[in-house]
Amino acid sequence: MAQLELIRGEYGLEGEVHLPAWENWQIEEEVRPIRLDFGGDRVDEGQELTESYRKALAYLFAAQEQVKDALLNGILQHLADEEADLLGGCLEDDFSMPGLPRAQETADLLGELQLEEIHVLPVEKDGLCYMGYVFGCRWDEDGLGVMVHGCRVVEVGGRDTALLCWLAEDDLRHFH
Repeated sequence: MAQLELIRGEYGLEGEVHLPAWENWQIEEEVRPIRLDFGGDRVDEGQELTESYRKALAYLFAAQEQVKDALLNGILQHLADEEADLLGGCLEDDFSMPGLPRAQETADLLGELQLEEIHVLPVEKDGLCYMGYVFGCRWDEDGLGVMVHGCRVVEVGGRDTALLCWLAEDDLRHFH
């Protein structure tokens, strides 16, 4: 596993990671490390790096390409759904939402978003923690959040989607 230095920050254990799978996905000129934290919206003051969190870190590095593909496909589908919802019954083929990228494939998102944060949640299934990914994006100043379990996208939404433990618990109860 790659070197990772964790500190006890204001919101529990946190650090910064570099994931080669994401190095070309920047919207700013300066390449910044990706912020990593543990606990999502449920941070314990005496939080420790549990075995579950260690497994999640190993998975984060080992499966970064597969997770990237799943995240980008999830975002692509989310954008298509958003555009369809916002346009409703509009009959004009050339009408588009200002700022929303007209992405047909994941490569069309290059230069439109960048991974800023990863939240490792204390909710797990089959020995793997749920994780949330936060993206800065050109079309939404608040960013975009994606929750995943392994390479399966659970939810795409606002920034907070990436850190809400109840979303992971709901998925845990309902996904078979």
